Amino acid sequence: MRRTILLLLVALPAWTGPMPSGPEDESVFAKGLRPGQHESLLYVWTSDADAKDPDFLTVIDADPKSPGYAKIITTVPTGATVDNEAHHFGYTVNADRIFAGGLVSNRMFIYDVQADPRHPKLIKTIPDLGQLTGYSGPHTHYAVPGGVMIAMLGSKDGVGPGALVKLDNDGNFVSALPAPNRPDDPGYMYDVGVKPEVNRMVTSSWTHPHHFRGNPVAPENVGDAVAVWDWKAGTVLQVEHLDKMPLEVRWMHGPAARGGFINCAGASTVWYWEDKDGKLVFTRVIQLPANSTPADVRISYDNQLLYVSLFAGNAVQQYDISNPLHPKFVSQVSLQEPNMMRLTPDSRRLYVSNSLLSNLDGKVPFRVWLLNVGPQGMQLDDKFVVDFDRFPTGPARPHDMLLK
Repeated sequence: MRRTILLLLVALPAWTGPMPSGPEDESVFAKGLRPGQHESLLYVWTSDADAKDPDFLTVIDADPKSPGYAKIITTVPTGATVDNEAHHFGYTVNADRIFAGGLVSNRMFIYDVQADPRHPKLIKTIPDLGQLTGYSGPHTHYAVPGGVMIAMLGSKDGVGPGALVKLDNDGNFVSALPAPNRPDDPGYMYDVGVKPEVNRMVTSSWTHPHHFRGNPVAPENVGDAVAVWDWKAGTVLQVEHLDKMPLEVRWMHGPAARGGFINCAGASTVWYWEDKDGKLVFTRVIQLPANSTPADVRISYDNQLLYVSLFAGNAVQQYDISNPLHPKFVSQVSLQEPNMMRLTPDSRRLYVSNSLLSNLDGKVPFRVWLLNVGPQGMQLDDKFVVDFDRFPTGPARPHDMLLK
């Protein structure tokens, strides 16, 4: 993989006309920014790079009118705990709390971001999700009415099957839905997305917890299946096999939308699904360069543009998806090992982080960038490049992000 940063800037004309807005969290149930309102804060779930000091929640000033714009306001550590592998996190429905998981430690950290959003407070630590829920490896955190649904990679012993676990807003265990566990899908779990208008939920596959600390994960220990669920009943309706490692589940936006996209990191492909008479049909629509490792995908809130981060390809790509079965390449910005992305509700700004896993990250500068995006392309905002290498405890790894 290339280790030098290349900045490919595409001319970006002024945006004209209104843009439909969406939630600040990927969960369709989360209530957040008002249409047209600019985010003021960016939260980043952050691992200490050498795992010798506590991981932490990073708070960044995202208000361009602020004198502290693009500066780190504060960090809120995970108490005395170390080696959590801070990975994914998510809001509750009212965006007043953040649930943040330790992928390795199996701990859960609950932060209050309502009382003082610029200075969150760690209000609860769940020391062992295995003991509480029977499952381990907290990945996606997805706000649902009454609490947070968490995609757990495996059982409390680190093997399969995984599950969807629901905790209430105080972190108490409510219920669990085990992943499909049968010969064609041995209980893998990774991401989750819900489309309540059609009563459907989609979950994806990666690996079980005792595998992912290997480098690389052996091909026979990763999944290729997605499961389609009856959302209200919590029952599996379909199991479909795509390419290896189907990761991020992204439904198209709006109550009338019926399709969605998913990236298969193991084969460097992107797939589109569509609803045909109540069944989801999956089609491979993008073949990326071999071994480019698409790590995240995001869809603009007007359903016209798709963004794909290529972790091993060192680039973020943009596609026109006005015809979702035939995406058209629009532009690219080269960055070192881009991973997670977060699109603003007005679809004008795309935040990008560059840590995937501690045992997969290269020896690169850790950063959070901002891309200004629109129908004609993307442009790196050189006023918003946040350095994660200079904390008092040394370098840190920025992973998931939330807007406030």
